[in-house]
Amino acid sequence: MTHHREPLFVQVWLTHFVPCFFAGAVLLLTAGRLPLPRLLPDGAAADPLRSALNGAAVALITLLYHRWRNRRIQRYWPDAVAIYTGIRLRRAVLVGFLAGAADILLTLNEWGVLFLAALILSVLGWNLRAFALRALTLLRPHGRITWADVNELLRIYLATLIGFTLVNAALDGLHVLAGNPPPFNFMAGGGEPFLNALYYTVVTMTTLGFGDIVPRTWDGKVLLIIQSLLSYFMFAIMVGIITRGVTGAGGRDKD
Repeated sequence: MTHHREPLFVQVWLTHFVPCFFAGAVLLLTAGRLPLPRLLPDGAAADPLRSALNGAAVALITLLYHRWRNRRIQRYWPDAVAIYTGIRLRRAVLVGFLAGAADILLTLNEWGVLFLAALILSVLGWNLRAFALRALTLLRPHGRITWADVNELLRIYLATLIGFTLVNAALDGLHVLAGNPPPFNFMAGGGEPFLNALYYTVVTMTTLGFGDIVPRTWDGKVLLIIQSLLSYFMFAIMVGIITRGVTGAGGRDKD
């Protein structure tokens, strides 16, 4: 049940950029806070090297993840075909490097943050479109649902959650860089902005709504409305699909 019409690199980019970018942002932020000896000088001259090192770290994580996943597929589903091998795996590692290297734009200026936010939103749009197409296919009468289909829907849902986490954090950062009050104030009290952004997004997308972090600007409120409605419908559709019954077949790895 794949509907890939995009070129191979585009397919890998759309499925890998958001999670790799998030992993790179966490690495970049963690490295800046660890009590490590300063190997790089401060200033713009060190930015290209810092960007390359971060990209290399994310590329290595991507490679190790897919090798672990391929071994897991061969162990539990001997007849399944591991997708991420050969050229596809090399493309995934390349996207991991590019996403990790792009994280440096978060530390530069508001234009870099704005560009990244727009890029993440475009990838989010593609993921939501892929979710809708797959869900419509599975909801057809006599549709055959496999665990591979459920896995793909879950992947898209998690990618959407991570994407909204990055967009929420970027929106907060844009306001700070522009000298305006942030909509969510993820950095209040010296808090970890990405961790708070992830916490806020999970609370929002699971409709828990604790209310300890709330949007205070019009753009933050609009973003809250969008992600609340989208996540509600996505979660409801996934539950509806799963409750129709999942066949035992479908160990084939699909991306």
